[in-house]
Amino acid sequence: MRVKVAKTAGFCMGVRRAMDTLLDAANEKNGDGKVYTDGPLIHNPQVLEYLEKRGIQIVNGQTDLSKSTVIIRAHGITPGRRKEIEQTGAKVCDATCPHVMRVQSIIKKYAAQGYSTVIVGDKGHAEVIGLLGYAEGKGYVIQELEEIEYLPPMDKVCIVAQTTQDRRMFKEAIDRLKKRYSHCESFETICSSTYKRQDEVINLTKSVDAMIVVGGRGSANTTRLVKICESQGTPTIHVETDAELDLDKLKDYDTVGVTAGASTPNWMIKRVVEKVHSYKVNRYERFLFGIKSIASFFVGSCIFVGLGAASLSYASAALLGIEPRLHFCLIAALFIFSMQVLNHFSNKEAVALNEPVRAKLYEKKQNLFIGLGIAGAVASFVLGFIISKPIFFCIFLASLFGIFYRLEIIPKKLSRIIRYRSLEQIPGSKEIFYGIAWGVSTALIPFLGTRKSFVPSLSIAIAFTFSIAFIRAVVLDIRDIQGDRILGKETIPIAIGKERTKTILIIITALIAILLSASPLLGWTTSLGYYLLPCIAYAYGYQYLFYKRIVFEGLLLETIADFNFILAGIIAFLWKSNYL
Repeated sequence: MRVKVAKTAGFCMGVRRAMDTLLDAANEKNGDGKVYTDGPLIHNPQVLEYLEKRGIQIVNGQTDLSKSTVIIRAHGITPGRRKEIEQTGAKVCDATCPHVMRVQSIIKKYAAQGYSTVIVGDKGHAEVIGLLGYAEGKGYVIQELEEIEYLPPMDKVCIVAQTTQDRRMFKEAIDRLKKRYSHCESFETICSSTYKRQDEVINLTKSVDAMIVVGGRGSANTTRLVKICESQGTPTIHVETDAELDLDKLKDYDTVGVTAGASTPNWMIKRVVEKVHSYKVNRYERFLFGIKSIASFFVGSCIFVGLGAASLSYASAALLGIEPRLHFCLIAALFIFSMQVLNHFSNKEAVALNEPVRAKLYEKKQNLFIGLGIAGAVASFVLGFIISKPIFFCIFLASLFGIFYRLEIIPKKLSRIIRYRSLEQIPGSKEIFYGIAWGVSTALIPFLGTRKSFVPSLSIAIAFTFSIAFIRAVVLDIRDIQGDRILGKETIPIAIGKERTKTILIIITALIAILLSASPLLGWTTSLGYYLLPCIAYAYGYQYLFYKRIVFEGLLLETIADFNFILAGIIAFLWKSNYL
């Protein structure tokens, strides 16, 4: 079964901005540390559940807000409600969507000039209630076109729409209102994200047999997408989560389209898409699914990345001018495999949000993978001890550091003074230590096994292995930024933003390319340095593909990124065999 996913599916700019504002406030901890939202931040139960786990609550009548932070949600509030919150002494953070702010300012301006306001939108919706607060008591809401004839006489009319309104319905409402009232001013207030989403879904329905719309049932824009799909005559299924999706309903369709409301997180879309992909109708699809399942297991189980570590160890040894040996490659493979597997179990929530395919695999085979992870670590210790004590201590210390990395070493009572209680909580530490782990296991260990004194080639080899591992980790963190923010993790893309992160990756890519080009000329490394430049080009290539949203779904991006380690090993083998 083929699946077509709408490019505009998922969080819109306003929702993303509101989430960022809320999570920034939660990280800063004002006053007694409590953060509230004035009503549900967005209309998605799953996101609200995660926020509640982080201690972020919704304001109720009995809440003491005097020392807290209150977030005004994306839908906005009335001026009167804002004044009430400010009078409590709370710190107010306005996360109102800029598109909603624009509508508020239009209504306020024209109300001051004596205009009555007609809002085309959903009665009782949070955004509409907030907009009515700016109409100075002369506001009316039209939910259905037939309601226009029941409006009272008005001299001057300002016509606006709820930002998530159906564009076609709004145009029809404007035409009817202008026929009834001679003095009308109308404004296009539907946000660009909404009408792009609506236009895309109309086009998508023409190329699929059925549509799946993912999103909360309380979300106005989600339910509107459902109605638009149905109006095109396309069979439509509305689900909040993948658990609600009945695959038997898809048995008569060859191609299914998937879209989502503006408050639907990426991980919910991923889960639904993966569930649809798992549906097998005929023998050919079963065969393809079998191949895909084997590939998913190979990548999801971290066997592929372990093979990548062995390949990178081989390349590092050749770059150092050392004869590559099987036991060095095996130590690197076992250490990286165990590190990846055990890290996934210590980050279960993040894996469940960001990597649903892997999460499902690890849930089914939990005991097996825990056993394999521990066995891999022990085997790397034993092999290191047999070869040499320096290698054993290197692996042991790296593993000990991995455990120490997650421990909260700063007492809770000092958290007001020292924000970060563990190394894991320091922004960017995850990606840096990940790169170091690769540098140690794939470059330092071969060096310790054959050399005793420092040589410049070691720095080059570690810089090369660190860089391509670091780039991989950061690109995957950009992919996972939505889930990581909700869970309170501060990765590099979260700490400094996507654009600055992209710039840093480009600089690192350029610097390591220069280093590899110059090191053979200076006699620091073997001539393999020249031949490893395609690995740097490859790293830049998959970054570019990801930024262009060409590589996005499931484990595909990870598979492409991990192949770079294999590529380094292939190039080194060809170089050693005099084919290059």
